[in-house]
Amino acid sequence: MERVLLRCLAIAGVSASVICGSVLAGAARGWASERSVREVQVSIPNTRRVDFVSNINGHRYSITVALPFDPPPASGYGVLYVLDGYAYFASAAEAVRGPGPGNAPGVIVVGIGYPDDSAFVRSVFTRRRPIPAWFTSRPPFIAAPYLERTYDLTLPATDRELTAQGMPEFRDSKNVGGLDDFLRTIETEVKPRVAAISRVDLRNQVLFGHSFGGLAVLHALFVEPGAFRTFIAASPSIWWNNKEVLADEAKFETAVRSGQASPRVLVTMGSEESTPPAAVPPSWGLDAAVLAAQVRQTHMVDNGRQLVERLKAVHGSVNYVVEDYAVFEKLSHGLAPWPALARGISFAFSPEHVP
Repeated sequence: MERVLLRCLAIAGVSASVICGSVLAGAARGWASERSVREVQVSIPNTRRVDFVSNINGHRYSITVALPFDPPPASGYGVLYVLDGYAYFASAAEAVRGPGPGNAPGVIVVGIGYPDDSAFVRSVFTRRRPIPAWFTSRPPFIAAPYLERTYDLTLPATDRELTAQGMPEFRDSKNVGGLDDFLRTIETEVKPRVAAISRVDLRNQVLFGHSFGGLAVLHALFVEPGAFRTFIAASPSIWWNNKEVLADEAKFETAVRSGQASPRVLVTMGSEESTPPAAVPPSWGLDAAVLAAQVRQTHMVDNGRQLVERLKAVHGSVNYVVEDYAVFEKLSHGLAPWPALARGISFAFSPEHVP
């Protein structure tokens, strides 16, 4: 995120070096008048980045890979795949690598995101027209990934359905509905690239996603329950298109009962995700009353609770596990992904849970 913000400042004609240099120079003068301040690039140690164009949908992606510092075990590393990697990769990598007994230093973290160059931004803004009004005040390197992930992480919806569900900003159906192709991209193009970098444990792969990413995790769970061992759906947008994601729930339950599927599932939520925000920033260009009505209609907290109750009532093999519904008190939608990551890492990679 820091890199995105600095790049946005540069686009706006504000030099990051001027900002950083003026602050640091002031401090330096108090220590040693002759001391110079030099900026250096910041990076996460032992990480890789791979950019590619998908053969499935023709779209550009960027995956960031944080490798453990210790050699891989004979079975290979476990892997945590993080949707919206540009937002959560760094947090996930540091949470996994932490020194405490609850961390998972022997796990690869893979952030699935998008390039951050000008060509990508221009491409997205060209393909995703008309651009929703909310994004006109957003820096382009923040708006472009959000527009692209809205396509990748949602199920199809018609123009009429988008308007009916209170999503007129995405009224053009071509801007949504790419989820199935995106999941195929992960399975056939992301996973092999990760396996080419380091040895992985195919029995211990985990998928994490928040919001629309949580919706994507649930869809993957219902249609591809064997693709990952553990599915972590943080604040899933179950409400999307009249809860269309639940259309495959019955088929999933049949697979579990017959012993054909035995995934591990965690659903998390912030306790205030069904509560409208106290104030709406003017830059959003949204009517507060309309936004409040939309938030209430999502029924985020109740939808998550009801889903967990149904999934826990399904009985299959002993390896099928549905964790208790994790609700984080006093947290809204925007802050809920970080405790969800921590809870998910513990659920997926604690020693007693590793296959």
